[in-house]
Amino acid sequence: MFIVANDADGYGIDRCLAFGERCGAAAANAYCKTQAFAEASTYHKVDRNDITGGPIASDAQGCQNNTCNVVAIVCTR
Repeated sequence: MFIVANDADGYGIDRCLAFGERCGAAAANAYCKTQAFAEASTYHKVDRNDITGGPIASDAQGCQNNTCNVVAIVCTR
C-alpha cells in the first residue's frame, strides 16, 4: 500500500483516485507500474489522522488549509 498526496492537478485525476471512481484506475495502475508492481487492486481517499506517523498539516506536501489530502493505492504483483 502506498500513501500518496492527492494533488489537485486540474484534470480531475485526483478526484477520481480519492473517490475510487473508474476514471482513477489508469492513474492508479500507472503509479503501481512506476513502483515495479503489476497493477492497482484498490485506491481511495484516506484521512491523514488514520495514518500512523502521518504528516502534520503544517509541513506536509499536499496539505492546504490545515488538511492533508492523501490517497491510498494498493498494488499487486
